[in-house]
Amino acid sequence: MDAQRQARIGREANEISHRQAEAAERRARAVEEALASALRLLGERAPSLELPEMVEMPEMPEVGGGGPGEVRWEDGRLGRYGFELRNVGSATAFGVRVDPDGLGGVARNLPEDATVRPGEGVRFVMAATFGRRVPGEVRVRWGGYGRAEAQVVAVPAG
Repeated sequence: MDAQRQARIGREANEISHRQAEAAERRARAVEEALASALRLLGERAPSLELPEMVEMPEMPEVGGGGPGEVRWEDGRLGRYGFELRNVGSATAFGVRVDPDGLGGVARNLPEDATVRPGEGVRFVMAATFGRRVPGEVRVRWGGYGRAEAQVVAVPAG
């Protein structure tokens, strides 16, 4: 029974990792296509290239701390062992990680240095093993642009 459970946990962790890798590949392809398009445009304009006026750069997105650029987290269950940490705030969080301290080795595939936009999430696996319970909360850390933030997020009971 325990071997079956461990195998199931391993399969779930593998599926979550696979989905995250596929998402990263899609993002990388989108960046490559945008760069190719920009290079084509530059090539078309190169013979008569005049330097355009300098455009004002938009402000970098907020990474937390209240106001319109707040990052807030919620943790939801995905099946028996899967969890999704969602950014329910209005700002992008950079360098997102779930702190493994205090999890007692029950977590796998914890996010490490992830970028999570508003409405998006990162997935990980937690399963009670050998008398260790799934914790009632996790500590999420993120930061960017010289700021560091942390939030304790409640884990839904299963």
